[in-house]
Amino acid sequence: MKYTARHIQRFLEQGKIGATLWKSHFPSLLPTQVPACSDCTEFSAKTCPGNKDPVDCHLSKVSASEGDSQKKKKRDPMLGLGAKGPAARGTALPRDQSKM
Repeated sequence: MKYTARHIQRFLEQGKIGATLWKSHFPSLLPTQVPACSDCTEFSAKTCPGNKDPVDCHLSKVSASEGDSQKKKKRDPMLGLGAKGPAARGTALPRDQSKM
Protein backbone atom coordinates (compact mmCIF):
# COMPACT_ATOMS: atom_id res chain seq x y z
CA MET A 1 0.00 0.00 0.00
CA LYS A 2 1.19 3.49 -0.73
CA TYR A 3 1.07 5.60 2.44
CA THR A 4 0.57 9.37 2.60
CA ALA A 5 1.58 11.91 5.24
CA ARG A 6 -1.92 11.67 6.73
CA HIS A 7 -1.51 7.92 7.23
CA ILE A 8 1.77 8.48 9.01
CA GLN A 9 0.30 11.18 11.26
CA ARG A 10 -2.64 8.95 12.15
CA PHE A 11 -0.35 6.02 12.98
CA LEU A 12 1.80 8.26 15.17
CA GLU A 13 -1.28 9.62 17.00
CA GLN A 14 -2.74 6.16 17.55
CA GLY A 15 0.56 4.79 18.78
CA LYS A 16 0.87 2.21 16.01
CA ILE A 17 4.27 3.73 15.20
CA GLY A 18 6.53 4.88 18.01
CA ALA A 19 7.16 8.62 17.67
CA THR A 20 10.65 8.46 19.18
CA LEU A 21 11.56 5.49 17.01
CA TRP A 22 10.26 7.29 13.93
CA LYS A 23 12.27 10.45 14.74
CA SER A 24 15.42 8.45 15.41
CA HIS A 25 15.15 6.70 12.04
CA PHE A 26 14.17 9.83 10.06
CA PRO A 27 15.68 12.84 11.89
CA SER A 28 15.77 15.25 8.94
CA LEU A 29 12.28 14.46 7.65
CA LEU A 30 9.43 16.95 7.88
CA PRO A 31 6.04 15.69 9.12
CA THR A 32 4.52 16.39 5.71
CA GLN A 33 7.00 14.17 3.85
CA VAL A 34 6.67 10.48 3.17
CA PRO A 35 10.03 8.73 3.63
CA ALA A 36 11.77 6.31 1.34
CA CYS A 37 13.85 3.38 2.53
CA SER A 38 17.01 5.21 1.49
CA ASP A 39 16.18 8.03 3.98
CA CYS A 40 16.38 5.71 6.99
CA THR A 41 19.42 5.88 9.29
CA GLU A 42 19.56 2.07 9.57
CA PHE A 43 19.75 1.78 5.79
CA SER A 44 22.52 4.39 5.58
CA ALA A 45 24.40 2.61 8.40
CA LYS A 46 23.98 -0.66 6.43
CA THR A 47 22.28 -2.49 9.32
CA CYS A 48 19.04 -2.96 7.35
CA PRO A 49 18.76 -4.88 4.07
CA GLY A 50 16.40 -2.25 2.61
CA ASN A 51 13.91 -2.56 -0.26
CA LYS A 52 10.94 -2.27 2.12
CA ASP A 53 8.32 0.36 2.67
CA PRO A 54 9.40 2.27 5.81
CA VAL A 55 5.86 2.57 7.16
CA ASP A 56 5.27 -1.18 6.83
CA CYS A 57 8.64 -1.79 8.45
CA HIS A 58 7.79 0.34 11.49
CA LEU A 59 4.27 -1.10 11.76
CA SER A 60 5.73 -4.61 11.88
CA LYS A 61 8.23 -3.57 14.57
CA VAL A 62 5.48 -2.20 16.81
CA SER A 63 3.14 -5.16 16.25
CA ALA A 64 5.96 -7.59 17.02
CA SER A 65 6.71 -5.84 20.30
CA GLU A 66 2.99 -5.80 21.22
CA GLY A 67 2.75 -9.53 20.52
CA ASP A 68 5.59 -10.20 22.96
CA SER A 69 3.93 -8.17 25.71
CA GLN A 70 0.63 -10.01 25.23
CA LYS A 71 2.31 -13.38 25.62
CA LYS A 72 3.81 -12.37 28.97
CA LYS A 73 0.41 -11.23 30.29
CA LYS A 74 -0.85 -14.61 31.53
CA ARG A 75 -2.24 -14.48 35.03
CA ASP A 76 -2.29 -16.92 37.88
CA PRO A 77 -5.74 -18.57 38.13
CA MET A 78 -5.38 -18.83 41.93
CA LEU A 79 -5.34 -15.02 42.22
CA GLY A 80 -8.72 -14.52 40.60
CA LEU A 81 -8.66 -13.92 36.87
CA GLY A 82 -7.15 -16.78 34.95
CA ALA A 83 -6.07 -16.98 31.35
CA LYS A 84 -9.70 -17.34 30.22
CA GLY A 85 -11.10 -14.35 32.13
CA PRO A 86 -13.94 -13.94 34.62
CA ALA A 87 -16.73 -15.12 32.27
CA ALA A 88 -15.36 -18.65 32.06
CA ARG A 89 -15.83 -19.55 35.71
CA GLY A 90 -18.16 -22.46 36.34
CA THR A 91 -20.04 -21.00 39.30
CA ALA A 92 -23.81 -21.20 39.37
CA LEU A 93 -25.80 -18.02 39.56
CA PRO A 94 -27.84 -17.57 42.76
CA ARG A 95 -31.58 -17.94 42.57
CA ASP A 96 -33.67 -14.86 42.14
CA GLN A 97 -34.70 -13.90 45.69
CA SER A 98 -37.28 -11.30 44.71
CA LYS A 99 -40.08 -13.78 43.95
CA MET A 100 -39.75 -16.01 46.99
